[in-house]
Amino acid sequence: MAILKWPGRSKPTQPSEQQLWQLFNSLNDVVIAFDHRHRILTVNECWQKITGTPVSEALDNPLTDFLHPEDIPGCEQLFDKMQPGKSELIWFRLLHTSGEIRWCEMRIQSIKHDSLYPLSATLCDITPQVRNEQVREANHRSLQSLVKRLPAMLYRSRNNLSWTMEYVSDGCELLTGYHAEELLNQSQICLGSLIHPDDSETVWDDVQIALQTHSSFDLDYRILKKNGDEIKVKDRGRGLYSESGMVLGVEGIIMQTG
Repeated sequence: MAILKWPGRSKPTQPSEQQLWQLFNSLNDVVIAFDHRHRILTVNECWQKITGTPVSEALDNPLTDFLHPEDIPGCEQLFDKMQPGKSELIWFRLLHTSGEIRWCEMRIQSIKHDSLYPLSATLCDITPQVRNEQVREANHRSLQSLVKRLPAMLYRSRNNLSWTMEYVSDGCELLTGYHAEELLNQSQICLGSLIHPDDSETVWDDVQIALQTHSSFDLDYRILKKNGDEIKVKDRGRGLYSESGMVLGVEGIIMQTG
């Protein structure tokens, strides 16, 4: 009678040194090791993609030779204080051979002081993310600058007779003569107190109709500036609502028309 045997697991094949190097060099992040004098001992081929420098030209040179000068002191300080078993995260700029600056994030860890590779790290290129953030910040600064220069006031207010301000842009000073701090969350000086008495009731009624119908409003009325001057303004805005439809407030922009 034949004896059935379950198929056994085959012995795992040990990868060759060549296969390990192929794996090492196929990674999309830089894997690097260096000594306590910050000299590069080994690094994979992704290094050349980020820096433009061949691996052979990077070996035995300090990592700091490839860093932006402003980032060298911080990196050297971090390298020198590394303790065995600890890891740290740092951002810095690498200088590409083309002159381009590459932003990188590096996770560095210390193994042992007597190890062949006492410091090792993984390094990834985050330049696209940093550039996107820089573009957003530049756009925000441009918008803020534009808002400050316009004789108009962006606002967010509560839906009460005083139109108590929760936010006003710096343009409020050009429009009303009041600084933003004078109008925010105040009971004595508020948008309601600036609206001409003959127009205040109409403004209130028109806004309430717009809020009830969830539509925007476009109003013309008069306000009294800090110096007593009377000016005509246009107020374009809409309501702010909770998920249940409750009115949370009003937001809009007020511009001088005459």
